[in-house]
Amino acid sequence: MAGPKTGTMEEIRALQGKKAEESMQIDRHMIRLLCDCIGDHSPRWKDTAPPAMIITAMVSGGAMSLGIPIPYKRSVAAGADWDFFKPIKAGDTLYTTHEFYEVQDKSSEKGPRALMVYKSTHKNQNGELVAISTNTIMSY
Repeated sequence: MAGPKTGTMEEIRALQGKKAEESMQIDRHMIRLLCDCIGDHSPRWKDTAPPAMIITAMVSGGAMSLGIPIPYKRSVAAGADWDFFKPIKAGDTLYTTHEFYEVQDKSSEKGPRALMVYKSTHKNQNGELVAISTNTIMSY
């Protein structure tokens, strides 16, 4: 199996600001399936999704749909930050804009490495901000 596509730091820097959009309709069945996966069967999740529902927007295509190459052969998740503003409810349509925000050269005497930062903005069908997520990948 081929590894991820690599690119030079200059090629990758030129892609900063690249965006992709996607949408996802939320229904009770999706909420129930997520709750089954995380083992939380609280009745509070009947019509309102747990905050982890935002992660499905990241995994369903998400930032990786931007097609940004990595600078080195290996990569690993290097952290994520989440800010939640409104609950996600059954019947909502979640609109997500993913952006390749920046690449930082973190090379040292131990070798080359880079941090690649992706930001995603999640809004509902009313244009209300639901959440902002920032995900970092380290390539080495």
